[in-house]
Parts: sequence; structure tokens; C-alpha cells
Amino acid sequence: MKWTVEFVRAGIRLESLSDDRGTLGTPGMWYRVSDGTERGLTTTRNRGDALRRFQRRVLRASGA
Repeated sequence: MKWTVEFVRAGIRLESLSDDRGTLGTPGMWYRVSDGTERGLTTTRNRGDALRRFQRRVLRASGA
């Protein structure tokens, strides 16, 4: 299995993985968002949820 990378903005990556065998638990597409660090990286089945979780994490880190 290999993650496919799509650059959303400068330095922000949306990674997707097609897991047909259910290696991550449930077969299907999986998404995660990264800014180059692996801290707090969460994997989810929904693309929008991955982007929202990343946005909340960045806002908390900035103190906003």
C-alpha cells in the first residue's frame, strides 16, 4: 500500500490510500493531512473530516 499525495496549499499535503484488503480496519479510501510533521497525524475515512481535523489542530497550536 502506498499513500498518494496531493498538495492542497504550500506545505500542506492531503494523502489518500486505497485499502481494498482492509489492512487499516475497514476496506475503502483513507485520508490524512500533513504539514510535513507526523505529530498528531490522524487517518480518517472522510476527506472533509481529515481537512477539518487538521484545521482545528493548527488553530489550537497557534493559540487562536
